Amino acid sequence: MGNACAHGAVKSAAANGDFTVKFEFSTASLSGADRFDYWRDVVCEHCIPAASETPHQSNFEASVAGRSVGSLDVATLIAPEHTWTRDAADVRRGPESSLWVSFMEAGFGYLEQNGKSVVQNAGDIVLYDAARPFKYNLSTESFYILRIPRDLLMHRTSVAEKYVATSLGVGTGFRPVLGSLIKEVSGSSALTEVPSAATHVTTSILDLLACLIDLHDGNDSHQSVNDALYKRACAFVQQHIGDPELSAQMVAASERISPRTLARVFAAKGTTPMRYIWQKRLEASYCAIAQGSVRKVSEAAMNFGFADLSHFSRTFKKTFGVSPQTLMIKKH
Repeated sequence: MGNACAHGAVKSAAANGDFTVKFEFSTASLSGADRFDYWRDVVCEHCIPAASETPHQSNFEASVAGRSVGSLDVATLIAPEHTWTRDAADVRRGPESSLWVSFMEAGFGYLEQNGKSVVQNAGDIVLYDAARPFKYNLSTESFYILRIPRDLLMHRTSVAEKYVATSLGVGTGFRPVLGSLIKEVSGSSALTEVPSAATHVTTSILDLLACLIDLHDGNDSHQSVNDALYKRACAFVQQHIGDPELSAQMVAASERISPRTLARVFAAKGTTPMRYIWQKRLEASYCAIAQGSVRKVSEAAMNFGFADLSHFSRTFKKTFGVSPQTLMIKKH
């Protein structure tokens, strides 16, 4: 069956409220000029209506496959860099009340919603809200999205909406478990044959997601001393990320502890204070370019502590898959 025929069949089923039909689309068989328009139509049809653009308009190689499992809809996306912008007009034209979760297995994302922004790297799980405007830049090698009826999640945790554009479960062992569950659900044929099993696993996903949200919202009094120290240290880094003199020694001094103690706290999270600082500097520079708050790449580099522009450009591209110069041209 050709792509156009498959598209029509699934569109008809979805319009009749039947979300049990699987769908799978690829731009591979289309001419270069038609690929992105086709992709945009397919994703808007089966996910969230929004405007989209890409720097790869003439040769957009992408695929998406989705299915329903129990009360949830899950899809897998592979695509080069592109941006989805859902504004207030899109919300009015194409109402969508679901909450969505994305799991980035390989690739990069940058999400803005509700005045917040988050850089999404491999392993990150992010929540976003289809009922509100957002902007989502994606470049994905392996990326999963999950549509969740709002009431199902809000019933489990009333604070879910607070944590859109937030990386959930960082520093916990629950995050990779949830990522693995989402990935397994997207491809398991056994669940289609045993509806009761599908119900059990989707309940587990919702409960685990609610767990991550509640942990993020949790009372500091329930944290260990080291966990609380780690969070305060990270907050200090974020508050002083524009200071070129920011160092592990400064962070340690802010907590009145030794640099060695600080290093042990960060080692328990699988990183070092300086590695965390440089990662946040890179993310801040990306945000500055993406949001148009700087006019030159050198300005983004210098504002966040990078004195060597060549080193900054190499590290930026290695981390985000796009050079700062290319991102700057696109945003301007």
